[in-house]
Amino acid sequence: MLFLPCWSQPLPGSLKHNIVIDTDCGIDDMRAISILLAAKGIKISAILLSDGSLPPETGYKKLKQLLHTFGRDSIPIGKGPVNSAINPPWREFNEHITWGNTPGCYFPEKEAYGEFIEIMDNTMEPITLLCLGPLTNLADAIRTDTGVVRKIDRVIWYNELTDTMEGFNYECDKKAADEVMNAKLKIIMISNLHKPVMVFDTALYNMSCGSLTMIAKCFATVHTQPEVMAKLKQGHFRLADELVSIYLLNPELFDINISPHNVHLRYSRDYNAGAVREALGDMISGNYSRSQNVVFMNFPDDRRSFQYDVRQIMDSAISRYGYDEWKANIMTDEFHGHLGVFSIVGAKMGIKAREFFGVGPDVLKVKTYAGLKPPFSCLNDGIQVSTGATLGMGTIQVTNDSLAIPSAVFTCKGHSIRIALKPQYLKQVNDDINEGIVKFGLMDDGYWKLVRRNALKYWLDWDRDTIFIIEEL
Repeated sequence: MLFLPCWSQPLPGSLKHNIVIDTDCGIDDMRAISILLAAKGIKISAILLSDGSLPPETGYKKLKQLLHTFGRDSIPIGKGPVNSAINPPWREFNEHITWGNTPGCYFPEKEAYGEFIEIMDNTMEPITLLCLGPLTNLADAIRTDTGVVRKIDRVIWYNELTDTMEGFNYECDKKAADEVMNAKLKIIMISNLHKPVMVFDTALYNMSCGSLTMIAKCFATVHTQPEVMAKLKQGHFRLADELVSIYLLNPELFDINISPHNVHLRYSRDYNAGAVREALGDMISGNYSRSQNVVFMNFPDDRRSFQYDVRQIMDSAISRYGYDEWKANIMTDEFHGHLGVFSIVGAKMGIKAREFFGVGPDVLKVKTYAGLKPPFSCLNDGIQVSTGATLGMGTIQVTNDSLAIPSAVFTCKGHSIRIALKPQYLKQVNDDINEGIVKFGLMDDGYWKLVRRNALKYWLDWDRDTIFIIEEL
């Protein structure tokens, strides 16, 4: 119950990630890294090599082949130390597999922990570390500079058994793993959990051969090699490290528990195997889509999905103001129940506030001065939809002052701005509303048709960069 206030609301999703990958270059690592190389919004700052399925020197050559195939040769690589005690039975098999085209030259590489520390020193963005092998390099970096802990947003680590701390990636370097676990880092451990359907099988291979994506090309090239194909037909390749990449992109598919022994440690108790396989299939086929939609994968973009008068402004509105505003206005109008003038102004205002702070939805706190009575109060609906600050989340406050105005204060990390509709635009709305009332009266259908026409006109003609007064508080 003590944790309930912290976990009762969904955390805002992210479409952009700044990541460092640590890999021991097993064949599942190849698939995991391919997913990340192909994903939009993923910035790979560096790739570190650890000793495990392959020694770092051999893994380096495989990795350079994969990066060259994706045209990503410039990603920095750091090589970790060799551990002479590690020699898994599948190493010889992995040594004979090629991961892609051999580049014409190799760039000088650095020690893994040094590369990692340098990346952390030179970035202002939070780093997510994806560990697909042992935690040797991370432990080395912490021993060298304990300050790196504060700069890591989280570590997502694949380990075979997450709740009992067993498995190859742990056994490779127990000392390093234990040190990292005690470093007060947020660590999320992902596991296959021995689900029988979670294998890279002939169905996924055939999909790779029939698709034109870069992921499909790489998967098909690697798995067509005779020794790989033989094991594939035997159902040998469990989906393992790929789950780390899929978790990063689709965390909602995984059931994550907090360890009772370490408040900083989380582990996968379960996951939706069918949905994970479907997501991987969409990545291979090119049908995968990442967005912050809550229910649907893709926002409707077929003209036939919209009313006839809305279709007429669709292309121009998206071209002028972008897809985010288009989506916010569409959702606002459906939520609001009709095409309203101030609800559209509110949607534009919320998008402008997010642009000012450079954030996505569900981040801003809002206090509006539009009151609780129409027409100004309609502004509140547009703000809620466009910012994600809602009454249900408790992140929007509506003042009940006697003088309502189309204005709101937006706050992010202690910094606040006030945005208000400029007087000349407010006068135009009032004039248009009064004209409609004089012509038709509030209860006449003609009045609401006029409101709809005006709303569409403002939607298309009013630029959010010019219609507002923005004041920093």
